[in-house]
Amino acid sequence: MSELPTVSQKRIRSYHRRLCALATGLALFSATPLYAQTPAATAPPQEAVKPATPPIPIPKPDDPEVRLGRDNAVEHDKQAKFVTDPAQLERVRRIGNDLSQIANSTLIPASFGSQQMKQFQYVFKIVDDKDVNAYCMPGGFVYVNKGLLDIVRSDDELAGVLAHEISHAAHHHILRLLKEQAKIQNIVLPLQLLALIATFAGHGGNTAYDASNVWQATQLYSIAKTNQYGVEAEKDADHTGMLLMIKSKYNPVGLYSFMIRLAALERQKVAFHLGIFQTHPAGEERVVAAKSLLKELSIPILLSEVDPTLQSTVTMLPATPKGVVFAEIRSMGIPVCRVVAQGDMPAQERAKKLAKRFDQLFDTGLSTLDIQMSRDRSRVVARGQTLLSQADFDSLERPVEEILRELKEAVIEVRLKRATEMVL
Repeated sequence: MSELPTVSQKRIRSYHRRLCALATGLALFSATPLYAQTPAATAPPQEAVKPATPPIPIPKPDDPEVRLGRDNAVEHDKQAKFVTDPAQLERVRRIGNDLSQIANSTLIPASFGSQQMKQFQYVFKIVDDKDVNAYCMPGGFVYVNKGLLDIVRSDDELAGVLAHEISHAAHHHILRLLKEQAKIQNIVLPLQLLALIATFAGHGGNTAYDASNVWQATQLYSIAKTNQYGVEAEKDADHTGMLLMIKSKYNPVGLYSFMIRLAALERQKVAFHLGIFQTHPAGEERVVAAKSLLKELSIPILLSEVDPTLQSTVTMLPATPKGVVFAEIRSMGIPVCRVVAQGDMPAQERAKKLAKRFDQLFDTGLSTLDIQMSRDRSRVVARGQTLLSQADFDSLERPVEEILRELKEAVIEVRLKRATEMVL
C-alpha cells in the first residue's frame, strides 16, 4: 500500500472504523426482521377511523418491537430523572390510558409507517426536564417532559400531545425509520467504500480531496433522506392523533391550540431555515394542516374551550350609591362591559351566560362591524345575539352611543391581545 501524501494514516484508520461500524449496524438490523410492514394507506379524514376487526394481537414480552423499545427505555431510565408527584402522574397516566385504549382497538390508516395493529401495554412517565418535549419509544414507552406540562393549559391540550406520541407507537414509526435508514446505508456504503478505496489507491493529485467530497456528499444525502422520513412520521402522528381524539372524550381542538403555542416557541428559537437538518414539519405548517383537518371534520374551532386563559371572567362590583349592582365581564383581563339583573335573572348569572357568548364570538372572529344597535335602540346586538339591554343602559346612566363606542374599543383591545399572545 503506497503512502498517501495528503491524507494521514490516522484519518484512514478513522474512515475504516466508521465504515466497519456502519456495516456492522446494517448487518445487525438486516438480520433481525422486526415486523411485517403493510403498505401505507391514505384515506379522507371522514373515512379514516374504522372499527378494527378482532382479534387484535397482544404482543408477547419477547416481541422484537417491544423488546427494542423496552431495552432502550431501560437504558434511557438509567440516565433520566423523573417526576414522582402523584397528582401529575395520575393526570398523565389517566389521559394516556384513555387514548391508548382507543389506539389499541381502532384501525386508523397510516400515511407513514404501518397500520398493523398490536395491543401495546403503554407506559407513561414524566421526565424532570424543563425542555418542552415529549417522545415515544417502540412498543408504547411514552415520556413527557415537565417543561411541556408547565405550558399545556388544559387536559385537552395534554391529550393532544399524548395522542401524537401514542400514534408514533401505534403506526410503528421507529421501525419504519430504521428500515429506511438501512436502505439509505445500502446506497451510501458502496459509495463510501469506493471513495475509501480510491483514497488508498491514489497517487497524489486531488484523489483524497475528491474522495473526501464524496464521503461528505453521501453523509448529507443520508441526513436529508432520514430527516425527510422523520417529517413524514410527524405529519402522520399529527393526523392520527387528531383522529384518536375524535373517538375520545377530549376536544381535538386541544392539539391545534397547543400547536399554535409550539409554533410561537419555534419562531423565537429558530431564526433560520434548517433545510435538510429539519426533523419536523415547520410549526406553522402543522398549524395550518391541523386547522384544515378540523374544518374537514366539521369540528368548531373554539379555542376558549381548550385554553382557559382565553375564557372571559365575571367580577361582581360593589353596589353604587343608588344601590345598583353590576357584574363586569372581562376578556384577557380587559373590561368588556357591565350588566345588571334582568327579570328573575341575577346580574352574576346573566353575566356568566354573556361571558360564554363573548367567548364564542371572539373564537369565531368577532369584529366591531358585528356589533350594532338594534333598530329600536333598546339593545346592543352581535350576529343577532343580544349583548346589552335597555336595563343596562338605564342603570349605567350614560348615552347609548358612548356605551356602544366603549364596547367596540374593548373588542379591538381583546382581539389585539389574543393575536399577540397566540402569535398567529
